[in-house]
Amino acid sequence: MVRDLLLKMISIALVLTMSGGVLAQDDRIVRAAIDTFKSQVRLPPETEIKFSEKKESPIPEFYAVKLYVLLPDKDMPAIVYVDKTGEKVFMGNLFIKGENVTLKEAGPPIPKKLDMGSLEMGKSPSLGNKAAKVTIVEFSNFQCPHCMDSWLKLQKLIEKHPKEIRYVFKHFPFQPEGKPFELSETAAAAQQISNNAFWIVHDFLFTKEGQAVAQLEREAVKQKIEQLLKGRGYDTKIFQSALEKGFARKRVQEDMTVGKRIRVTATPTKVVNGDIHVGSGADSLLEGYLAK
Repeated sequence: MVRDLLLKMISIALVLTMSGGVLAQDDRIVRAAIDTFKSQVRLPPETEIKFSEKKESPIPEFYAVKLYVLLPDKDMPAIVYVDKTGEKVFMGNLFIKGENVTLKEAGPPIPKKLDMGSLEMGKSPSLGNKAAKVTIVEFSNFQCPHCMDSWLKLQKLIEKHPKEIRYVFKHFPFQPEGKPFELSETAAAAQQISNNAFWIVHDFLFTKEGQAVAQLEREAVKQKIEQLLKGRGYDTKIFQSALEKGFARKRVQEDMTVGKRIRVTATPTKVVNGDIHVGSGADSLLEGYLAK
């Protein structure tokens, strides 16, 4: 009985040792695939790469390692070929009898659908009603020419379909300091006065004159915005307090946290009824949502 017990313990130890070797080998192969992919493909530093599967490839002694690049709007598949020692790696399309085997094995990108409730829309300035057919949440910043282009396109669309579109603005200046953040902070301070006060500042900053003002020193920008708000009849004490006490800074940081959570890596990035779209986009894209 003791002998049988010893034999069982030895068998278990051997299985664990062999399993450890297999796992180590797998890890080395997958790591070689990920490291090579990262070094050869230009991606933003914060981009995540996810391992999906490893299987025998049509190439003798090579594995096909499937990875996913986690982008804001989709998970993009990629195949990396790694030999069984984990030392030889190559990337590219493998064709067999005219068929692109790599493309077939990779499969299509996986689009992402977000829960709109996770975007904390109630904290942000908005246009339109909550029951609108199309809700657009846009991550933007005031020193991004593509963001300005996006807004000018959207503005016309919103004016054309005022009851069918709800637009929500989210600050995303990338870094918690510097000129883009300062501009977002200034606009967020105006939001403390009212939703309308924010849109006055927003619309001004996305004009040629506003873009010129945005290049000035922080205090000069602040003074110009105060003049703008006073000219519209607003008391700027709330605006000043929001800047001095850090309320505006906190508001921008909250938006940035939401953006990072859904992996926003570029501006403008829109979430339209749960679908993520990167870039200013064509009018036809949003018209398509209205037509559904």
